[in-house]
Parts: sequence; structure tokens; C-alpha cells
Amino acid sequence: METTPQTPEATTASKNYHKSLDESIAAIKLVLGNATLPGIFEVMQTVGYTAEKLDSMNAKLALLEQLTQTKTKEDADQSAEQEKYDNKRTDVNKAFVTHRSLSRILFKLDVHARVSLRLEGEMPKAYANWVEMVSNFYGQLSSQPELLIKTTAVGITSEVVTERKQAITDLRSLKESLKKETAEAQAATDARDEAFDEIYPLYSEYISYAKVLLAGNQALEALGVTVE
Repeated sequence: METTPQTPEATTASKNYHKSLDESIAAIKLVLGNATLPGIFEVMQTVGYTAEKLDSMNAKLALLEQLTQTKTKEDADQSAEQEKYDNKRTDVNKAFVTHRSLSRILFKLDVHARVSLRLEGEMPKAYANWVEMVSNFYGQLSSQPELLIKTTAVGITSEVVTERKQAITDLRSLKESLKKETAEAQAATDARDEAFDEIYPLYSEYISYAKVLLAGNQALEALGVTVE
């Protein structure tokens, strides 16, 4: 993510985004908002902080704020999609557990049905294996009328099977959508982090110079530095 060396302060901040990113952005905004104040600008200009350089830093800050907002939106989109996926998977699993349990009783002496419907053993936890088992169950009932005739006696009718197959299709679509939203949220996070890592060393360096050039000056408080 970072292609240029960072100051120790920047490295620390980069490792504590969740704890201090908002605070760091606020600190940077405070500095850049007051950097042109009389008593600060002319002093800091002596070490290269011209109006043009401050404008460049402000542009980087604006980008960081924009990317932070984008990340917030992408996180919200991901959370919403996660909730839809979780609800649908719960719905599919709840029905499947009931139907599988009923079928285990119904076909306790029917080896062919038990093998076809995969009624033996525990259900897998991993999504890919689990959804394949669920799909197989309803797929076998759909393709073997003789089994479906029997399961109708316990409420697993052709209409129910059709409904469940559609629910599985919807679940698969939600899974793909969730993958997309997750990737977009991660990309937004990476972009935000890169922008932060670009501006924070500049801010840190500015503060380091200010502490030397404005030592003991109350103007430091306008930059968020406590005067000792």
C-alpha cells in the first residue's frame, strides 16, 4: 500500500485506523485550516510551506475525506447485502432441516432414497458444500417423481419443491452480490488507506517543523499542539 518511507508517527497511525482515523483527519483539518493565520504562515513559509504547498495538502485532504465517505457508503452497502444473504440462508436452511428430518423418517427403510437425497451424515458447515447438498435434495425430488409422490405425504409437495429451488437460486444470486459488495468495500478501504498514508507524513512533518519554529508560541495551540 505504501511506496514511500513513513515517519514513526505515520506508521503508528496507519496501524490504528479504527481507533484514530477520524481523530487524525480532524487534526489535519485543524492544521490546514489555521496554517494561513498571521503568526503561523509567515514563519512556516521559511521552511517551504508556501500557499501552493498548502493548497496541495488541502487537495489531498479533500480527496481523503471524499474517499472516507465512499468507504462509509460501501460498508453500508455490504452490510445491507450481508443481512439479505443471511436472512435468505436462514430461510433456506430452516426449511431444508425440516424437510430432511421428515425424509429421514419417511425413508428410513429405503436405501435408494436415502442415498439419492443424501440423508446420511451431518450437514456440512461450509457454504459451497452445504448449498450443494440442499440443491441435490430438492433436485432429486424434482427429477424422481416416485420420491416426490411419497414426500407429498409429509407436506413436501411439487409446489414446495419448486418454491425451495427458487429460494436456492435467489440465495446463490445474493451470495454473488455479497461477494461483489465485499470486494467494492475492500477497494474503498484500500483507496482510503492509501490517501491517508499519503497525507499523514506531510502533516506529521509540518507539526515537527512547527514545534521547532513556534516553540513556546501560543500560535501552536491553533495547530492542535499544547504549548508547554
